[in-house]
Amino acid sequence: MSGIASSVRRLTQLDEVVPRLLRSSGLLVASTSTVGLLGIVTLALTARAIGPAGIGILALVEAYIRSVDLIFRWPPTQAVIKHAAGMMETDDRAAFVRLVKLSFLIDLAGGCLSGGIAIMLGYWASTWFDLGSDGYLYILLVAASLFFSFRPTGIAILRLFDRFDLLAISDACIALARLAIAAVALALDLGIWAFVTLLFLQSMADGLVLFVLALREMYRRGYPAIRPASARQALSENKNFFRFLFNANFSQILRQAVTRFDVLALGLFVGPSAVGFYQVAKRSGKAMQRFGRTLTQVLFPELARMWVRGERDRFGRLILLVTLMTLGAVSILFVPIALSVPVIVKTLFGADFLGAVPIVKLQLVAVVINIAGVSFVPALLSMGLDRQLMGITSLATIGFAAAFVPAVMLAGALGAMACHVVFSLLWFGGCLWLVVRHMRSGQGAV
Repeated sequence: MSGIASSVRRLTQLDEVVPRLLRSSGLLVASTSTVGLLGIVTLALTARAIGPAGIGILALVEAYIRSVDLIFRWPPTQAVIKHAAGMMETDDRAAFVRLVKLSFLIDLAGGCLSGGIAIMLGYWASTWFDLGSDGYLYILLVAASLFFSFRPTGIAILRLFDRFDLLAISDACIALARLAIAAVALALDLGIWAFVTLLFLQSMADGLVLFVLALREMYRRGYPAIRPASARQALSENKNFFRFLFNANFSQILRQAVTRFDVLALGLFVGPSAVGFYQVAKRSGKAMQRFGRTLTQVLFPELARMWVRGERDRFGRLILLVTLMTLGAVSILFVPIALSVPVIVKTLFGADFLGAVPIVKLQLVAVVINIAGVSFVPALLSMGLDRQLMGITSLATIGFAAAFVPAVMLAGALGAMACHVVFSLLWFGGCLWLVVRHMRSGQGAV
């Protein structure tokens, strides 16, 4: 017993880090809970307003826009946090501002590229996925929001400044506004155009609000303006910046490909109503996965600073503590939620969506696995193992892709969701192996 007690004490002896993590996590969990609940209610209103087929069309439009954006716009968030951690340790404000300027220009270029390509290929996509006579117009409207997306830079700044309260408040306010608009659209029976417009407005708000808040926070802390800063000098100061950006984002593309491209791929095999069932299941799971992303946002800056300082023992204890906490939490919640799925689906979305129940249950399994591995990505990126993370994610994606078509042909949307479970298992096992191996060796990468 004394040995167990000693191990627990060592695990939790992280000085000021745990209270800070709990404080930041508490803010984001409150926001996440609010945003997740509001998102589910908004989805329920949308489902009742436009039905399974309408949900399917809306899902295909959103999946197309976000897939193009995922491929052609590479967010600098992780690279900025990785390189700015050392600058904040030495209080090198001029270098920090130059890095922010570089990040802003990357966001601008990526937004213009992805927005332009989404518009150019939009007519072909609307025809291919049979989005109806107004399909191309839906795509044009939502694609316009891509030109104004500076959220990645804003997120990086606010995370580094430990201003998770601003992240929490802004996301909750946007979710509340979205719910209000959806309620009005349902009450007035405005049809699918209202919800396409809502998707555009949400994308605009996501892209601009956090960036404005981040700049305001920088200036409040006395940082100089970013306009005269030299992005070229920032590149020379931050060696391997684009290598890290490429590897971190390529891993992210592969991970998100299975949650974005899958809707488009499924749309080639099944009708809009089946896509609607699949989308309801995915969005329900996404609401729960927000808790995992909350911990990732809080963990990465802390782990990056620990690794820079050479605090390997504290680094390892924090990863273990978070993993055990998340495993315990999801294990307790999983069974009651799984048993209540039929009642939840019928109550929220209506009897027309009961066909989504088996898909939602399978999505829960994938969510549990993903949340359990929430500490792996920030840990591996902090250790400089972005290449190895990309390799693991590539292998998991190959497994997903290889299973997708046979699974969909055999079981439709349910088979597509089973592929998410396959991906999650492969990814979790590979990341766990990487973390354990390199923690034992005490080495990372440059």
